[in-house]
Amino acid sequence: MWAHVSRLLLALSLAAMLGPEPARAQDDVARARTLFAEGQAAYDAGRFEEAAQKMKAAYELTSAPDLAFNVGRVYERMSEYREAIRFFRLYLRRGSLDDATRADVERRIAALEAAERRQRDQVFTAPPSSDELTNEARTFFLRGVAMYRRRQYEAAMQAFIAAHRFAPLPEVLYNLAVTAEKIGSRQGAIDYYREYLRMRPDAPDRGAVEREIRRLRGQ
Repeated sequence: MWAHVSRLLLALSLAAMLGPEPARAQDDVARARTLFAEGQAAYDAGRFEEAAQKMKAAYELTSAPDLAFNVGRVYERMSEYREAIRFFRLYLRRGSLDDATRADVERRIAALEAAERRQRDQVFTAPPSSDELTNEARTFFLRGVAMYRRRQYEAAMQAFIAAHRFAPLPEVLYNLAVTAEKIGSRQGAIDYYREYLRMRPDAPDRGAVEREIRRLRGQ
């Protein structure tokens, strides 16, 4: 996550030393390097809000596209969808990207937008791809979504359990977690959320799910 930003900051520092840059620019690059290192340490320690603040401050000093990407990555890890999307789009506009990198960032933005929509819907409403879901699982999945929307949570739970028997996929696990919470099964919700994260460790809603697990545990 951090490697190519380290190279960029080093390049900026060398350019400042070798070229006729104003002293203030040199100071800004030096400060950005310090903020970057502090942000990386905070990220590694799981202090994501601090990491975002440090990386964002480094970006504001240099306007370096690679730092915009890293700010986006921190906000992505926190499931702060709007801010992550904003900084990824800055990276797309200002960075010199090859096709593969551009496609990866666009994929991240699409996943964040989908996660933001799901936050409003509460559950995955679209079934996984046909390649992964049997006809039986799809039927139960859609039935579960319909029951959930009608607030018939016990019936939704049974439908999602049936879908999970046919296709134990992350989307089904997430819906099981949300529905378990609705029927008062806190430990069940925690277990389903944890399994969801185990199966999808890079999910754009990872931060939101971790916060929900802590809330359910009373932390």
